[in-house]
Amino acid sequence: MLLAGCSLVANAAGLKVLSEEDLSKEVGRDGISFATAVNMDIGSYVFTPYDAAALRHENITVRGTFLSEFDVFQGSPGGPDIGTWSIPEANNISPLQIEYDLVVSANGRSLGTAVTYKDFSPKGSAFQFTTGPSGGVDLGWTTKLSIGQLLFSPNGRKSTDGQMAINGISVESSEVAGAGWVIADLKTQSGKFRLPVDSSGESRLNLGVDWPVGADARTGKLTINEVAFSNGTNLGSSSIGSMQIQYMNIKFR
Repeated sequence: MLLAGCSLVANAAGLKVLSEEDLSKEVGRDGISFATAVNMDIGSYVFTPYDAAALRHENITVRGTFLSEFDVFQGSPGGPDIGTWSIPEANNISPLQIEYDLVVSANGRSLGTAVTYKDFSPKGSAFQFTTGPSGGVDLGWTTKLSIGQLLFSPNGRKSTDGQMAINGISVESSEVAGAGWVIADLKTQSGKFRLPVDSSGESRLNLGVDWPVGADARTGKLTINEVAFSNGTNLGSSSIGSMQIQYMNIKFR
């Protein structure tokens, strides 16, 4: 972090008094920016929303470069601060290469496939969070991403038998060229993360997006260049020029 306002600076000859003109050029900003060369191997990650079901990510590998910024901003007067985690637009950043084995289990049955993301880039995305006025966490979420190729390989990541390939995926705003799609906004359409207690006294995970207030929900655009299967079937390209989330409420039982 950099704190502006100091009137002395050290150099080889000792301390030097800065002029008013020099001081006027200095700026200060709280926050952390970091670029990370990612070389990650994770054995498994398991999510169990309830006893009879499980979502497993196994043999996870991530390679590439990840640039991000974290800032804390003042909220409304007397209100909580706002944390912002963003992925800025930047050149010379290697996109991520991600692979894992996905297994979904429920009701005594399991279904699995290997998943591969080639040239995954979330540059232009941002995530905000703050304390909700009625408890829990309020969220803001802007997404902009591009994926060179997404592979689903039911017979393992080294086999193309039965494989589905989705090529040239992009998600961005349909309103502002080059901007991200604002799915949730803290001021006009906040996201919600709650752990409410139901009538039986148990806590249930609750995720959602509120109805927009004072404005329409922001719209996004999805583009897919090609959907192809290893048996030769090619579904061609697809696109959604304008999509929006007016309201969403997901409860995990």
